[in-house]
Amino acid sequence: MNTFKVWQDKQTRNNIIDMVLRRELTRGFTLLEVILTMGILLFAICGILSSYVLCATLVTTSKNVNIATNAALGLAEEIRSSSFTRIIDDYNGLVFTVNDIPQSRGVVYVDDDNPELLKVVISVCWLQGNRVVGEDLNLNGWLDAGEDSNGNGIIDSTVQLTTLIANR
Repeated sequence: MNTFKVWQDKQTRNNIIDMVLRRELTRGFTLLEVILTMGILLFAICGILSSYVLCATLVTTSKNVNIATNAALGLAEEIRSSSFTRIIDDYNGLVFTVNDIPQSRGVVYVDDDNPELLKVVISVCWLQGNRVVGEDLNLNGWLDAGEDSNGNGIIDSTVQLTTLIANR
């Protein structure tokens, strides 16, 4: 019954409500909680941004691989349409550039161990950012000392086509 009388007293009831509201309104985050939250958010944002940069690099790489592959395929078709007797003289050791990729070099190797079946290898290397894609580190189209990492005697690259052409 005493409790009921307290609530009936308007002044006491207002004081209790004010006290509860004041406690609710003055509650907040501590400095430590804010700093910890900011650190977590910063870590997450850095991860997202680094993923974005990596994706942009992968898009550029994909684009360059596509362009280099199309250029190599075009050259392979040109070689296939050439006279069989002229392929070695016209294309063996041919160094070319891919117009749509700045600082790029391609090279053609023709293996004539079998005079009736030529093995044609077309490799394309290019500079992307700070690194060279392929073994031709100085992009001159020639295999220099220290460039042949697998010791096969030809410039290898991500874009490397091999085809056999028979004497018809």
